[in-house]
Amino acid sequence: MRDRYLKQLKLVHDDLLRMGSRVEHALADSMRALATWDTNLAQQVVVGDLEIDTARTEIEEAVLELLATQQPVLATDLRTLNATIAIVGELERNGDYAKGIAKRVGRCLRAPALLDPPAGLYRMGTLAQSMLHTSLDAFVRLDVALARSLAVEDERVDQLEDHVVAELMNAARQDPVKLDCTIYLLDVAHTLERLADRTTNIAERVIFIATNVVEQLNA
Repeated sequence: MRDRYLKQLKLVHDDLLRMGSRVEHALADSMRALATWDTNLAQQVVVGDLEIDTARTEIEEAVLELLATQQPVLATDLRTLNATIAIVGELERNGDYAKGIAKRVGRCLRAPALLDPPAGLYRMGTLAQSMLHTSLDAFVRLDVALARSLAVEDERVDQLEDHVVAELMNAARQDPVKLDCTIYLLDVAHTLERLADRTTNIAERVIFIATNVVEQLNA
C-alpha cells in the first residue's frame, strides 16, 4: 500500500513540475513578445494558458483522490499533499500573470504611441523567471536553504520595480502621447513584482513541507 502511494505521489510531483515548466515557458515567451512586439507569440501565451489551468485542476483532483483512497498517515505526507495543492494554485496564478503580460503587448501596439520598455523591466522578467525555476528546484530537492534564498531575490525585484516605475513616469511626463503605453508597462512591472511574490509563496510551502514551520519570505 505504501509503495503504491509513493508511486502515485511521484506521478503528482512529475505533473506539478511539468506544469511549472509550462509556466516558465509562458513567462519567457511573454517577455520575449514584449521585447520584439510579437503579437503572434503573445497570442500563443494567451491560448496556452488553458493548458496551465487544466493542469491545475487535474493535479488537485489527483491529490484529493490520494487523500481519499490512500489515507496517508505520516504528518509529512499530509503536509506534502496540502502544500502541493497550494503550489499548483500559485503556479496557475503565475500563468495568469504571464498571460496578462502577453495581452499588454497588443494593447501597447494599439496605443497612440509606443514606448520602449526600460532595461530594468527586462531585468525584472529575467529575475522572476530565475526565481520561479529556483522555487521548483527547491521543491524537488526539499532544499530549505535554497527556498530561503528567494527572499533576497524578491527584494531585488522590488527595488527594480521602484526604478522602472520612476523611469516610466518620467518618460510619460516628457512625452504625454505615450501615456497609454506607459500605463500598460507599469502594469507589466507590477505584474512581475506580484509574480515574484507568488514564487516566494511556493518557497514558503517548501519550507513548510520540510520543517513543519511557517515562514514569511516576503513580509
